[in-house]
Amino acid sequence: MSTLLPQKRLRLSPDVRRDALLRAAYDLFSRHGFADTRMDDVAAAAGVSKGTVYLYFPTKEALFAALLRRDVLPRVGRILFVLNHYNGPVGWLLKRVTHFIGGKIDAGTVPLYPKLLVREASRFPELARFYHDEVITPVLEAVEGLFRRAIARGELIAGEPKMYAHLFIAPVVKAALWYFTFGEISAPAVKARPYLKAHVETFLRGVRP
Repeated sequence: MSTLLPQKRLRLSPDVRRDALLRAAYDLFSRHGFADTRMDDVAAAAGVSKGTVYLYFPTKEALFAALLRRDVLPRVGRILFVLNHYNGPVGWLLKRVTHFIGGKIDAGTVPLYPKLLVREASRFPELARFYHDEVITPVLEAVEGLFRRAIARGELIAGEPKMYAHLFIAPVVKAALWYFTFGEISAPAVKARPYLKAHVETFLRGVRP
């Protein structure tokens, strides 16, 4: 008579186990938010003990930061490369960027992380600080450099590049905030893509010679 022997537990490599924890955390943060997700929940979803989670991530904030490094910072790096090396017509790039972002907002496919930060930054300032230092500040500085080069070429009137950067970014943030705050209960009076298109056209009329 044959017998069924207990299967030997598969030993996962540290990289595979770490990836499983990150995937579990992303799913839980998406469904429950940062505050309402416990490390116990992440461990259970990944199929490991709670102690195993802490071997890889000492805090929930460290787990969130690891997700940002995996999912956001590589994309930010590509964006920064374009912004820092682009020397073509600035209006063309601004229109392309806002067309892309507006489409994401209208389609409801904005990445998880900005939405989480808007909702929970006041309760978890260390998350906001990490995102500010690693994402917001480098992007703003790159946009500022983009405007500085356009001014030097005579494409834009002389002005403060830092102010130009903030004036350009502000309506983009407003469109995203509207989606994050009211998107689940009410359709916007104006879609993000045409709104941002009108913004860029108005902005360029004000800063071109």
